[in-house]
Amino acid sequence: MVNNNDDGTLNIKGFDYDNLVEESLKNVVKKVLKITAETGLVGNSHFFISFNGNHDDVIAPDELKSTDSSEIKIIIQHQFWDLKATDEHFEVTLSFNGQKKNIYVPFKAITSFTDPSVGFGLQFKVEDKKIIPKEEKNDEKFVLVNKENQSKQKNKTVSGEIVSLDEFRDKK
Repeated sequence: MVNNNDDGTLNIKGFDYDNLVEESLKNVVKKVLKITAETGLVGNSHFFISFNGNHDDVIAPDELKSTDSSEIKIIIQHQFWDLKATDEHFEVTLSFNGQKKNIYVPFKAITSFTDPSVGFGLQFKVEDKKIIPKEEKNDEKFVLVNKENQSKQKNKTVSGEIVSLDEFRDKK
């Protein structure tokens, strides 16, 4: 991709293959959850889904959130209700200690997806977002430091890397 810089020179960037692959793999999860929402689980399929419980748009019961980790793991297998999947999120009702609880998870918050019945699993990049208390978000010093960090990151040169998908396939 080519962008014009402010000084009139050209800035030639490559494709962001990491994000393109990540998006494609998340589309697999979306499709599987949409099919499951329409028809139910197929065969012995069941899903282990991990997601960032600290993500701004995640809605999950407080008892699932722990103080030592932001990752929440759920299983969609025997007892789940009202599974819905859109292009942006999925929601489901699960039973915790005999009580039904609703969970809402944007696909961008998912960190892993596994269907152990067929040995299929995906691992996703975790968004590199620092959790900042609301008081600090409004702090002018924080805003200035954050802008400096963004400027430094833009000036870094990134080299390409070839990744074989065979590394991620289950070896039988």
